[in-house]
Amino acid sequence: MSSELLADLRTTTRQALSAGTGDVVDELDLAGLLVDSGRGGLGLGDREMVLVGTELGRALSPSAFLSTAVLAVALLAPGDTAAADETLAGVVAGDIRCAVALFDSESCWAATPAVDATEADGGGWLLSGTMWGISTPSRPHVILIHDGAALFAVAAGDVQIEVEDQLDPSRGLIKLELSRTPGRLLATPAVEAIATAYRRGLLAVGAEQLGVARACLDMSVEHAKSRNQFGSPIGSFQAIKHRCAEVFLDVELAQAVLDHAVQTGVAADAELAFVVATRAALSSTDACIHIHGGIGFTWEHPAHRYLRRARVNATVMGASATHRDAIAASLGIDTEL
Repeated sequence: MSSELLADLRTTTRQALSAGTGDVVDELDLAGLLVDSGRGGLGLGDREMVLVGTELGRALSPSAFLSTAVLAVALLAPGDTAAADETLAGVVAGDIRCAVALFDSESCWAATPAVDATEADGGGWLLSGTMWGISTPSRPHVILIHDGAALFAVAAGDVQIEVEDQLDPSRGLIKLELSRTPGRLLATPAVEAIATAYRRGLLAVGAEQLGVARACLDMSVEHAKSRNQFGSPIGSFQAIKHRCAEVFLDVELAQAVLDHAVQTGVAADAELAFVVATRAALSSTDACIHIHGGIGFTWEHPAHRYLRRARVNATVMGASATHRDAIAASLGIDTEL
């Protein structure tokens, strides 16, 4: 997509988010953003995904974008069964919204089996286990689960779903309890699809973190220019200027690393982009609250909502040590020493 079309996509996404009439995935028909045009999608890629993710972070808008348009599509697109094709077609058409199980009982990306899958006597599969995942703002229709090798779909009505995270309920973290729950086999093997979903998830959440960081930087700078203390704007004080400058450097570095990760398509680069963007989000939200002074600590000001999102996003794709270990491994560094 050309720079002009990217600018149009950014403007359109911002307008839809500002209107606040519904999920931007529905408003702009973004469920098929990453799906080939031959299968009914928009045929776009990681650059466009990151752009939308950044705007979602700026607006803190609840959305099915991460769970459905990014993770679910990445898992379903390479599927080798009619069930996978059928589910993907429903997603693109806007008829199906997906939740995706991300974590096992140890709260890390489920590269190891997170669910026990056994074949049922009359056909189909029975799934058991406890796991955590990402859901849509409203109740999903389908939950996608993998056991490290194969991908399954479970009807949401057959699963006990609990909202798991109260720090930021709009993030959509859920806890799933399965006990011999009927499931459909969508793809096997699904190892490559799982890896793609993980890489794109890192980029999408990293983009959200960048959007959070930019929003907080803008709020901080605007407040520093308009708030007067001792007869001068507080932005003229050295401590405030330095704090804003430090956040600006963090944000610009995060943007550069994220752009590089999009260009290379390498998993280790996505890990680094996520880590750097998360650092920018955490530093900017912290600075935003402090620069706003007393009002920054109130619930009436939106600063705390950005802080909540940044904190939850920091672990939504796994513990921070997981990402740092992956980056070290890509450089040949043994973290066990």
